[in-house]
Amino acid sequence: MKYFLLLFFIFFIHSSLLAIDTKSEQAIVYDWNTNEVLYEKNPDQKVSPASMTKIMTVYVVFDRLKNTSISIEDKCKISAKAYKMGGSRMFIEIDEKVTIKDLLRGIIIQSGNDASIAIAECLSGTENDFVKLMNFYADKIGMENTNFVNSSGWPEEDHFSSVRDIAILSKAIITDFPELYTFFSEKKFTYNGIRQPNRNQLLYSIPGTDGLKTGYTKKSGWGIAASTIQNGRRIIVVINGTNSSRSRLNESTNLINWALRETKLQKIFKKNQIIKNVDVWLGNNSTANLIIEKDIVTTLSFDQIKLIKANIEYQKPMPAPFNAGDVVGKMIVDIPGKSEMIIPLIAESDVKSINPFFRIFAAAKYLIFGTTLDE
Repeated sequence: MKYFLLLFFIFFIHSSLLAIDTKSEQAIVYDWNTNEVLYEKNPDQKVSPASMTKIMTVYVVFDRLKNTSISIEDKCKISAKAYKMGGSRMFIEIDEKVTIKDLLRGIIIQSGNDASIAIAECLSGTENDFVKLMNFYADKIGMENTNFVNSSGWPEEDHFSSVRDIAILSKAIITDFPELYTFFSEKKFTYNGIRQPNRNQLLYSIPGTDGLKTGYTKKSGWGIAASTIQNGRRIIVVINGTNSSRSRLNESTNLINWALRETKLQKIFKKNQIIKNVDVWLGNNSTANLIIEKDIVTTLSFDQIKLIKANIEYQKPMPAPFNAGDVVGKMIVDIPGKSEMIIPLIAESDVKSINPFFRIFAAAKYLIFGTTLDE
């Protein structure tokens, strides 16, 4: 009976920590502030990223704009290949010269496959050479289940990614290019007299949503990479494999609202907080404070807040000498549903060795009374 109750308690705690599910085939909910995954479902399954591919296309362009002499007002000549590209389009014309700024809007807002090819050819000569850069950056930022074959997300057999990798990419583009990232929050763009709205419907329905990109292929279904910031906290949600654009909107909305409502950023320890006062062995001070080096912030549900446990490890008694800032111990924090957290503990102040003449008296005093000699 006790064993059954224990299993029930573990199941109850685990279920209450998740407290969310999704009809998406693949999903991940990521807290940008703490680098924590709040929820995942088949996060590493290889899928067609469809037009979510364009986030990487834009990432490559942003990096060139930030780190080279290329200007956002530079113009690109449109090739026949770009013009003839099918699917969603910006409606650029052959031999037309279009600014990088307009091509970026055509990619981000209008999801233009033609614009994706045009900018790839403009910056690298050919789309194939541009794709090599896309895969280079994917490897650099840690996208382990991704291979790009084209710049638009057009379905091809060896063109794949995962929702975890798209979340990694989403975080990277927000972090690395905060000023250029504002393109993703624009709700409409008109080119050649054709006005198109941003396909990311979350921009209109959830306050604080400022990106990123939708995607669809017949094989993988409807997907989206979305980012919402409220009260200084940013949540990234990537889903794939829903069966309609409405389902995509509903599932992504549910996951964002769940993350913002049911979890919160919690500062569990403060910088310079005294964790423990410990005895010192053969030092000019009999005790020393062990403190936290920096604020420790994590994302917690209500249940997790109540169930935090911590254990402190250090050498007893603490041998002198040591300096302020030296790591002299660790605190192991156990939070249900999370990986074990190991936090270094540092000395608050210097402690020197005592005069050798007094060592024998200090040792005897500690053995008898439990504290060292305080000179």
